[in-house]
Amino acid sequence: MTTMLLAQFAPELYLERAHEFFTFQYDFVTMAMAASVFLGGLCGLIGTFLVLRGLSLLGDAVGHATLPGLCIGFLISGQVASPLLLVGALCSGLLGALFVGFSGRLPRSREDASIGLVLAIFFGAGIVLLSYIQQVAVTSYAGLDSILLGNVAGITSSQLWIMGGVGSVLVISVIAFYRWLLLTSFDPVFARVSAVPVRVVQYGMLAMLSTCVVLAIQAVGVVLVSAMLIIPASSARFWTCRLHYVCVFAGFFGAFSGLLGAFFSYLQEGVPTGPAMVVVASVMFLFSYVFGPQGGLFSSRKSSSPEAKEV
Repeated sequence: MTTMLLAQFAPELYLERAHEFFTFQYDFVTMAMAASVFLGGLCGLIGTFLVLRGLSLLGDAVGHATLPGLCIGFLISGQVASPLLLVGALCSGLLGALFVGFSGRLPRSREDASIGLVLAIFFGAGIVLLSYIQQVAVTSYAGLDSILLGNVAGITSSQLWIMGGVGSVLVISVIAFYRWLLLTSFDPVFARVSAVPVRVVQYGMLAMLSTCVVLAIQAVGVVLVSAMLIIPASSARFWTCRLHYVCVFAGFFGAFSGLLGAFFSYLQEGVPTGPAMVVVASVMFLFSYVFGPQGGLFSSRKSSSPEAKEV
């Protein structure tokens, strides 16, 4: 086994692929890299407000809730590349997010239980539909199962333009309503007293989350999209306490994870881009957890040491 692994290891091949990747020799590689970087940064930005609101698992629920919509869109269109798949994913994702939002307001309902219900019910329905499609559609089914882990290499130029346009609208929305998002994230009571439409902001945030998830599932997949929403934002909190800097750091960590994830996926054949992005983001989180100046392991020990107390 070891001999086989050593035989497959070819440094010159990896150097050649690295040169091809960073010199943009192939259009499909360039589009895959651009999509991974942009979507990683977008997930980091949107995920910041989920982490601050204590709704990290909501991204996981919405990501799993898109699966039945994708399957229904495929059953209607019969094609994996049809826009109906994204429309169906957006509708089912929004439905799941709105269910969490509405049920969380009920007096005898808990938000974490609502998130668990959405995740289980929608994902279960999606798996049933996926199994049905496997039995019915034999030829046109090819490629649909890649939605679970993502397939950024299959992104076309038109899809990339759509991602860029819709994602830019999300970024502009965050910038335009930043003050409202800030107030509702930290002090909803004060925001309500200050005449901020808290409920509108909450449902707007759910809509932005659903849209971001639908855009990202092409690259990261249904299963792992929540990781790119949570991990970069969690890493950013170890580097700064100011929200606007947290957004910048989270976007950078997500974009950098997308870049290295796409690079490792191209470097080693058979490695999906989505899991590679999550692994890179996890390594960056561990680094931030240990060396981050705001609550990192080393900084906490240094501040609690007797020498620091004397100073």
